[in-house]
Amino acid sequence: MTIMSANYEYRPGPARNKYGALAKHLQENPGVWALVRTAETEPGAWAAAHQIKTGRRAAFRPAGHYDAYTQGRDIMARYTGGN
Repeated sequence: MTIMSANYEYRPGPARNKYGALAKHLQENPGVWALVRTAETEPGAWAAAHQIKTGRRAAFRPAGHYDAYTQGRDIMARYTGGN
């Protein structure tokens, strides 16, 4: 019986917090609105803004510390500090 050894290539996993740098910037500049991204559709933009406000996006936690709105497909957010 022949045993074959496998060659493994280790790579980092997918980024789970791709908005971390933006969220930190917003925390350092409370009240300043910034463009998060442009969504493919207006409903997609609305959903992303809702996820930011409710803390479903990991970078924008805890819930209620960020505000967000949409302008067409653009998603805007700011840090409020829970106020």
